[in-house]
Amino acid sequence: MARTRFILAWVGVVFIVVMIIFPLYWGVRTALADNYDRRFFPTELTLDNYRFLFMGGRFIDNIKNSMIVSLGSVTATLPLALLGGYALARFDFPGKRFSIVLLVLPLLPAIAVLVALIMYMRMLGLYNTLYAVILANTVFSSPFAVWMVRGFMLSIPREIEEAALIDGCGPLAALFRIAMPLAAPGLIAVSIFVLISAWNNYLFSFAFTTKTPLQVVPAALLGFITSWGTNYGGMNAAATVAMLPPLIFFLAFQKWFVQGMLAGSTK
Repeated sequence: MARTRFILAWVGVVFIVVMIIFPLYWGVRTALADNYDRRFFPTELTLDNYRFLFMGGRFIDNIKNSMIVSLGSVTATLPLALLGGYALARFDFPGKRFSIVLLVLPLLPAIAVLVALIMYMRMLGLYNTLYAVILANTVFSSPFAVWMVRGFMLSIPREIEEAALIDGCGPLAALFRIAMPLAAPGLIAVSIFVLISAWNNYLFSFAFTTKTPLQVVPAALLGFITSWGTNYGGMNAAATVAMLPPLIFFLAFQKWFVQGMLAGSTK
């Protein structure tokens, strides 16, 4: 019985690994192989798809736009999440018991309110700008980000801040000098969540920008699908390049990301 469980467990692990690794391998293989080579292991590799990708510099502009949107979303969301999460973790106020609604708001499909959002962006004069995309990402990322920071703040002993208050520290000073440094791993975890969410978001860029120079990476990927066919080699080359910035960001901060996720899991 134990041997059967062991075998089944390993079969499950191998299946999951294959399901994760195979799409990555096939994407890289398609990007490096000739468009007409359908073999599992191509014998000749080429960089033509990558040369085509960076020809004219348009895809580099797409990456710049995605970086602006992603970093702008993190910059706008993090202060809101810090202040909101700290308030939920440390203070009692009317309506606090309804804060669980913050977990429901991210479940709202953005497309359900997309028409209203487009109207608001036009009224604010932000339509056809990257500011509109950043604002939309911030609005939809903030509820879950606030709840994540709340969990991290609850893991920090309240007595540390109380000692600082007794020594003459004000509430804001206790937040920025005591709580925020201790919650730094959690804030990094929130930043990674917001950055990846904004980097992969296609809907807001499609809805709020119509100019080609303002396209982000997900919109550029769909540009390889035309009425004449799909350039799978170019699309996969773009996809492999698009994975690098968030992957590098994650690897650079993975230590603090793991610490933050574990800190937020307990009170």
